[in-house]
This record gives sequence, C-alpha cells and structure tokens, in this order.
Amino acid sequence: MVAATKLSSKGQIVIPKPIRKQLGLREGDTLIIASYGDTLVLKKLSLHQIIAETDEQYRKGQTLSIEEAFEGLV
Repeated sequence: MVAATKLSSKGQIVIPKPIRKQLGLREGDTLIIASYGDTLVLKKLSLHQIIAETDEQYRKGQTLSIEEAFEGLV
C-alpha cells in the first residue's frame, strides 16, 4: 500500500489510517526510523524484538551506539 502524507511544522507525520490498520499500529507503539539517502524507513518494534536484539549483542560482547544497535532491526 502506498499513501502520501505531509510533514508538520513540528516535524511530525501522520500515518494514514488504512496503513495503521493494515500494520496493526496503535497509539504508543514504538517505531524506529532509518534514513538511506533520500529514503526513510519506519518499522514497528515489539518488546520481544528489542529484547532479542539486545540479548544477542550482549552475548557477542558488543557495545554499540544507538544507531548500530537498531540497524539490525530495520
């Protein structure tokens, strides 16, 4: 599904209702945003995904920046 939205003066965007419904997005859900050139990617994160990624990094003995930590999730 493709939809258009606008950026507000506060830097906010609205995710159109059909897309929110399709993805099961609700108020308070955690999303990460990544930029690749002129492309933005939003991804919903579950607590399970965050814990699994953190646990994997811990087992590898990795200390990562926030960007590096979430890069594997996008």
